[in-house]
Parts: sequence; structure tokens; C-alpha cells
Amino acid sequence: MKTLVIGIGSLLRADDGAGPHVIKALGKEELGGEIDLMDDVSGLDILDAIAGYDRVILVDAIQGGGGKPGTVYQFRLNDFEERETLHSFSTHLNMDFPTMIELGKRLFPKNIPLDISIIAIEADDVRTISDKCTAGVEKAIPEAVELIKGLLQKTEGKE
Repeated sequence: MKTLVIGIGSLLRADDGAGPHVIKALGKEELGGEIDLMDDVSGLDILDAIAGYDRVILVDAIQGGGGKPGTVYQFRLNDFEERETLHSFSTHLNMDFPTMIELGKRLFPKNIPLDISIIAIEADDVRTISDKCTAGVEKAIPEAVELIKGLLQKTEGKE
């Protein structure tokens, strides 16, 4: 199964860089299989990035998830069907993420994967200019990595 794991966020805005930091910690060499990693994509460019994959795992910072900073969440795209969102998991869009994916499905029905998971880390600070995450988010990165590895093992039939 061709899988893409995308880390969304800016490495220069403290906890907003959680997604790219997770991608860096994952390390392609130990994943194997048909798994690609990407961390330099945002906004509607995500539609181009995910085209042709069977499965996508998005990793991003979140604020307002209800937990303390560093809490790791796992969502499926349909978890947002009944929630009002402004910018679900992305400050880089002019529309919420579920709407963007729906647009992609309508424009490119054969290219947008149906299997989309979202791993989110509760952020504390996404405004400070810094290439370092806050302590709580930094501690959550290994947990997010292990969660993603578990999802990938299920995909590859290793579990």
C-alpha cells in the first residue's frame, strides 16, 4: 500500500513545527516499504502531494483539542464531519482541511486517497519565532512517532 506521511507546519514558529519534527524523527531508512515522508507542503498544495497515494497520515500541531500541551490525538477525516472548524489542523489554508479534501475528491476523484489519518499534537506556543518546540510538545514527538509506526505496521500487515 503506497503511503505518504506529511508533517505540516513551520519549523520557525515553535510548536507549529511539531509535524516536521515528527517527520525528521521518523527516519525513512527504518520504515521501508512504499512509505514516503514529506514536510515541506501546506495549503492546497497538499492535494497535489497526496494524489496517487493509497493512504495518507497527516501530522500537525493543534490548539483547542482540549488536552494539555503535548497531548497526542489520532483522528480520521470523518471525525470532523459534524464539527464546525475554522482551520482544522492548518493555519495555512483559506478553508478548513475537511473542505479542502472534499474539494480534491470532487476535482480529482481517482487521485485523492480515501484512507486519511490525522495525528495532532496539542500545541502551547505557535507564535514565537523559534526552531524549538516547547517542552511538552518536544516530549510528545516520540509518542507521535510510535503511534505512526504502529499505524504503518497495520498497513503493511506486520501486526
